[in-house]
Amino acid sequence: MVEVAMAGGVFRRGKKGLYTARLQVPIQFQGFLEKTEIWQATGTSDYEDAIEFRIAWKRRKLAEWNAMLAGAASPPAKSRYEIAAELTAARGFTYRTAKELASGPLEDLMSRFTSLETSKEAPGSATVSALLGAVERPKLTITEVAESMPDRFPEDVKYKNERQKNVWRARWTRPAAKFVELLGNDTVFTEIHRVNQALPFRDALRDRIIDGDILGRSAQKEIQLLNLMWEKFHASLGVDEREMPFSPFAGLGKGFSKLDEEEGRKLQVPLDVIEERIVAKGALDFMNPQARDITLALVETGARQSEIADIPPHSIFLDATVPHIWVRRETGIWAREIKNRRSKRKIPLVGVALEAFRRNPEGFPQYRHKGTYSATANKALHAHGALPEDVTIGGLRHSFEARLKDVLVENDDRAELMGHSVKKARGREVYGDEMELRKKLEWHLRIMFKPRQA
Repeated sequence: MVEVAMAGGVFRRGKKGLYTARLQVPIQFQGFLEKTEIWQATGTSDYEDAIEFRIAWKRRKLAEWNAMLAGAASPPAKSRYEIAAELTAARGFTYRTAKELASGPLEDLMSRFTSLETSKEAPGSATVSALLGAVERPKLTITEVAESMPDRFPEDVKYKNERQKNVWRARWTRPAAKFVELLGNDTVFTEIHRVNQALPFRDALRDRIIDGDILGRSAQKEIQLLNLMWEKFHASLGVDEREMPFSPFAGLGKGFSKLDEEEGRKLQVPLDVIEERIVAKGALDFMNPQARDITLALVETGARQSEIADIPPHSIFLDATVPHIWVRRETGIWAREIKNRRSKRKIPLVGVALEAFRRNPEGFPQYRHKGTYSATANKALHAHGALPEDVTIGGLRHSFEARLKDVLVENDDRAELMGHSVKKARGREVYGDEMELRKKLEWHLRIMFKPRQA
């Protein structure tokens, strides 16, 4: 006797009332399986246990079918390895080659045999090959690993626009290229030796810092990114973090930033410079209109440059009771990922920023998603003496916070106004609602510049 009623993909079957799991076969697998659905006894009359069984069973079957589909197309070695790693992870194990299994704990090997016996796997199946380590690890070079990162972590680039994707990709390809440049060869990533390669790389970077060719903080960041790439690469293969091979880059480069002659913090734009050379009427007429208005918007919003330059038309609210812009993650043709969760915020528009957006109610298409505003603005502002030589346009954001300090805005409120983590600013959990737009408006009006005639 079968109960037709089904919830969560399981139903009771037979006199004992044990649950059976049912799985619809995805259309791409129906051709070689010659089935549209499959059933599997769960061996339990407990509904929650049956659901848990179905989830694990579904994950395992999908991994097996993907392996079968890929096998029909004779995938390259690295694809076979990745499929084997996925199959192994679906069974709750970490992939190990046959050689590693032979020299490892006997308990690990026996538990794999037990898993295969329980599921009655056919000898020679993809799952048997995976759990018993029949596929050798691919020899991917550091360059190949770096270039593969977007494919390994599509969730990290899903909401990024093309420029942001390129920036994210460069996080891995840039330090990898530096490693190849300084050591002279494109080494197999998993075979990088700490003493013979990672330490010489660190020493070569130190020489570059001392010679003034690279900043210490930049070199330190390169090593940190290589260490992170090591962790993410192994994680993408399903390696348990508790069993991850020790990174050859771990802990290297510490203290490199101390070799810099100057503190890495951007200098703020002096307030008298802002008042006399930037917001004064006609002071920026030498700039093209959109670059000028982005600059003026930065003065009174305290926003990051990309938050203004990339903002889409539907996130500009000039007719609202409190005119404002809304910084948030965008999708579709406006796709843009914000820096972090706390960056999502509404910013009131006052003074020259409001005037700038009224002139550009659709935003700034000349610079949107191009990443060219900063270089254009700095070049023009320095050439016309509107910025001191040692200060960049990014200093306007620092000036904005300094102005908030001057009117005694508390640290956590400053963090919220600027899109920083209030939790970090307070050093504890944050409760309650975010600051109302009208309250933000009061603070913006308190520090607003009143333009004088140029």
